[in-house]
Amino acid sequence: HDELERIERQLASLPGHSGATVTDAPELGALMVHAGGKGPALNYAALPRWAPESWRASLDLAVLRMRARGDWPSLLLADRLDRPLGLGTELTKLGWQQMGRETVLWVGRASVVPHLDPSLRIQSVQPGSAADHERIERQVFGLPERESRERVESLAHALEGGHLRAYIVRSGDEPVAVARLSQGDGVAGLYGIGVVEGRRRQGLGTLITTVATRAGMAMGNRLVWLSVEDVNPGARAMYERLGFAPAFGWARWMAAPQ
Repeated sequence: HDELERIERQLASLPGHSGATVTDAPELGALMVHAGGKGPALNYAALPRWAPESWRASLDLAVLRMRARGDWPSLLLADRLDRPLGLGTELTKLGWQQMGRETVLWVGRASVVPHLDPSLRIQSVQPGSAADHERIERQVFGLPERESRERVESLAHALEGGHLRAYIVRSGDEPVAVARLSQGDGVAGLYGIGVVEGRRRQGLGTLITTVATRAGMAMGNRLVWLSVEDVNPGARAMYERLGFAPAFGWARWMAAPQ
């Protein structure tokens, strides 16, 4: 259970690598993530630990804090971890909406790196090459170019801090896949795993996931985790072939309009 809570905390804190502030708010009984003007993906409350008899008051305080910042109230809920149990059902009664679901998978050992094209090589991204990594992420995930400079600066800063690593797979001189590895408290999180269009279904996702997992284990972590959308069974099947197993499900909830 302690490791599951460490994973949940790290999952909720990932926007910190992108410039968001991540703050424990004991007066709210939650973790608050804020990056003004960046939308619900970077502005939300998480890790609610609310008493059954007073959860509504705690929720109202968190909502008030988010609205005061100009954010649309958003809450990350993890199955079996957040309190009180059944909070999602109660949010539905209040008009909140669940926006997609994901499942966290974990592994406690690293798979063998697959033998693919010998022209492939793995690049560990340094602060000075953050722009290369951001350019590929933008291509893979369809990110807006107008925020490119800010993303490069945030990535370079996170890499300098030592709590984040990033990787690029190159085929010759062509970048074809990317991933990020976040160092937590005895656990490491993989995210931002992607392969450029035209090079998918060639084992490159398996390659970079395996390499990054081995790096996470080499850093002394007991386990490595990642999160996959429930509507992406193909990706989940790939990760399960690498030994990843389900840990818990989670979802983002959005408040009803006032």
